[in-house]
Amino acid sequence: MDVALQIIHFLEETDRVDWVINLGDFLDLPSQGRFDQEAGFAGTTQKAIDRGHLFLQQQRAAAGADAHIVLIEGNHDRRMEKYILSNSAAAWGLKRANMDELPVMSLPYLLRLDEIGVEYIDAYPAGAFWLTPTLRAVHGNKARSNGSTAAAYTNADPHISTIFGHAHRLEIQSRTVFNRDASIQSVAVSPGCLCRVDGAVPSVNGSTHTDGTPARYHENWQQGVLVTTIDEDDKAFHELVQIKDGEAWFRGVRFRAKIK
Repeated sequence: MDVALQIIHFLEETDRVDWVINLGDFLDLPSQGRFDQEAGFAGTTQKAIDRGHLFLQQQRAAAGADAHIVLIEGNHDRRMEKYILSNSAAAWGLKRANMDELPVMSLPYLLRLDEIGVEYIDAYPAGAFWLTPTLRAVHGNKARSNGSTAAAYTNADPHISTIFGHAHRLEIQSRTVFNRDASIQSVAVSPGCLCRVDGAVPSVNGSTHTDGTPARYHENWQQGVLVTTIDEDDKAFHELVQIKDGEAWFRGVRFRAKIK
């Protein structure tokens, strides 16, 4: 997360930042999910909300006042809504008295997105943020354990390009199709994730021991960020930046996390 912020600040100082797009699963919310987890996670929801709000504030500070910051709802972010609907449906949608505002138990309200100037794209998995008429950013609902998730997007939608999350892996795939008049090159790209990849995050293959401690399982996940440049003709050029053990190289500069 710190490396990502440093890269945003670097781009703002050397060029400019038009968008900062968070591709979803911004909060894990394991207590509202279905995967095995250590008991200590039961008390982390408030801490996650507090840290998420701080991270968005840090993005605003790094990107500048004019940058458009977007948070796309992922399936983990939607856990809050699903949990309340399953356990206390009458509480969902409640607002403060006589106020035209977001529901109290919604993530945009809890994260105070309006105060930071962050746009929330809800309605997972349908929600999308379009950067150009042919380039969208989504959280996504595809994740291929064997094979390329990026290829699944270019095969499904070869007429558009997609920046996606959900898979937690660094991937890029191109495909060229054509019509009568021209060729069409689509690209699907995933920047990986910014969560821990050492087995601490609850996952499909993770579990817990009988004493409640987590059984560490290293999923096929990688950390990274994506920098996309769009020219005056709406052509997009993608740079995947790998983050390994709190370090990254980008445009000849080495970035090191101050806090790993």
